[in-house]
Amino acid sequence: MDNKYYLRARQKGLKAYTQALKDGTDPYLPVLEELVPNVNGLSRVSLGILSVPLDRVVGSVSRGRSYAFANNFMPILDVNSEFGAKWSALYASVEEEGLRDAPKMTEYMGHYYLVEGNKRVCVMKFLEAEYIEGDVTRVLPPRSEDPAVVAYYEYCAFSKETGFYDILCTKPGSYTRLANMPGMKSGPDWTQDDILSLRKVFRYFHSAYLELMQEKKALPAGDAFLLWLLAFGYEDVKDSSLEDVRKSLRLMQEEFPIREDSMNLVMEQSSRDPAPGLLRSLFRPSKIKAAFLYTNPIEGSAWNYWHDMGRLEAQEKLGSKVETVNRILPSRTETEAEIEKLIQEGFNVFFATSPVMLNSCMEPALRHPDRKFLCSSQLSGYRHVHTYYLRFYETKFLLGMAAGILTKTGKIGYIADYPIYGTPSMINAFAIGARMINPQAKVYLNWTSLKSYDSREPFHDPEIQVICNRDLTAPNHSSRESGLYIREGGENRSMATMLPRWGIFYRHVMEQMLKGVFDEESETNSASQSYWWGIASDTLDLAFSSRFPASAARLIRLLQSQFHDQSFTPFEGELKDQDGRVRCGADQRLTPAQVLCMDYLAECVVGSLPSEEEVIPAARALMLTQGIGSLATVDAGRISWTS
Repeated sequence: MDNKYYLRARQKGLKAYTQALKDGTDPYLPVLEELVPNVNGLSRVSLGILSVPLDRVVGSVSRGRSYAFANNFMPILDVNSEFGAKWSALYASVEEEGLRDAPKMTEYMGHYYLVEGNKRVCVMKFLEAEYIEGDVTRVLPPRSEDPAVVAYYEYCAFSKETGFYDILCTKPGSYTRLANMPGMKSGPDWTQDDILSLRKVFRYFHSAYLELMQEKKALPAGDAFLLWLLAFGYEDVKDSSLEDVRKSLRLMQEEFPIREDSMNLVMEQSSRDPAPGLLRSLFRPSKIKAAFLYTNPIEGSAWNYWHDMGRLEAQEKLGSKVETVNRILPSRTETEAEIEKLIQEGFNVFFATSPVMLNSCMEPALRHPDRKFLCSSQLSGYRHVHTYYLRFYETKFLLGMAAGILTKTGKIGYIADYPIYGTPSMINAFAIGARMINPQAKVYLNWTSLKSYDSREPFHDPEIQVICNRDLTAPNHSSRESGLYIREGGENRSMATMLPRWGIFYRHVMEQMLKGVFDEESETNSASQSYWWGIASDTLDLAFSSRFPASAARLIRLLQSQFHDQSFTPFEGELKDQDGRVRCGADQRLTPAQVLCMDYLAECVVGSLPSEEEVIPAARALMLTQGIGSLATVDAGRISWTS
């Protein structure tokens, strides 16, 4: 009998076995009964015969013959053994007739463990098959708040609704985000056409992804699939060929590996620039042509108005070295088309000023790595698009102090916009500031993005007279509806507001580009770069109304000066969430990563973080990429920072 194929398979097995010993890990197949000792007592559901992705067949239910295989499912027993002879006979049979009997498998937490049929799986993996027919029984873990368990039960619901078991995502909310993607048109009930279209796209993706990322420590295929869809858009890829999918994955391949540090936060403006390398010195640009991209008309959006003021300030300061334009681009299609047009006109820097534009920039950034793309977004793990934001929670803390001074009832209203990363830190900092002045204060929360939000009467409690509303005002907005104000007699009296100074940031970035030192550090490591400046960089300030008590303003300015020398943070000392859980100890200080990834509300906040079902469509689009637990975000443990 020809045993050359067994020898090749065994060589792969011995290689994996040896590497595992070097790494100090188990060199044999994982055993479900050892990983989950009470597995035999858990609830079971028969799923019948399924087409199972082979990359998710990871081990054996019991120890049995697992010692015959390395942890990559390749054989390690001697070629002259009975096992070797049976393997070679099975290989010949599969080549001639195909696989006749479906192995029996147990599915637990989305992965498959063999009850019997290890050799069949081994042969199919050696043949580099992507799927195998399996007789599957699902074992259900006890329900809990563990994110992995929550995500798994969402997978169970998704597979029951669609009959499609291939897409396994590890983060809660992933399937809701998948269903809400533009072009999916699934709603609560998936149509057969929806399922067939999604199945085709994922099968193409899965094949190309395994081919591209083989033997690399990469994201699970389901998570990578959503990340890819976020970057390229489901509407644009659902009719793609396999080769088109391969091309797009090759462009994006640097985004898929699991990295120790996924994102580096640049916390303040550097006092000195690094010396540029030789190549950067030779090829640094003599002029910057920068395009500023907005989703709404500038005059009608306070956010866009202040960004454009920053653009004009940077352009004035840098003079002839810089040329800037602004573009209003409400849709992804318009954004990508306009970027391509501007690139043809010689523009080499793009500032997307809204978090919702992050994914619109991804494909152009992947196709044009010689251009610089930055998006004003709080949190992202993308390497090709840098992000930048301001530490608004610092000014929110100061406004909270002001609210604590002004309130007579101890009840303070806070109107937030979108339930995305960064918003909880602002709400909590505001509440901490209010409590620093008034220990009995409570902050009552409402959201402009709720379907039920009433701008005329955001709070029905007459005792809520001090309110913190939208941060900024635009030329055609009433300034009395922004910042901190007192509501009396049906009128709002403005007391204080926040002032962003984006021009300082834009000028700094473009000066670095002109010197040839921008992005130097991030190109030497695997982390994406995110700028997160605060009061210390003079990018944030407060303005007080003449109605606000001068002595109180002086006290707040004193605290503001401590932000300047970085000797103070709101998140130091005991902090409890609404469930009474201690999030920061009495003698501790939250790290920048913990602040950025905050996903809870402080105990003195009355209200909650709304779900995707409760908010308007514009908010759902933003939550897709920036929402709590969204796929494109980064774990706090993989964020580093530099002052």
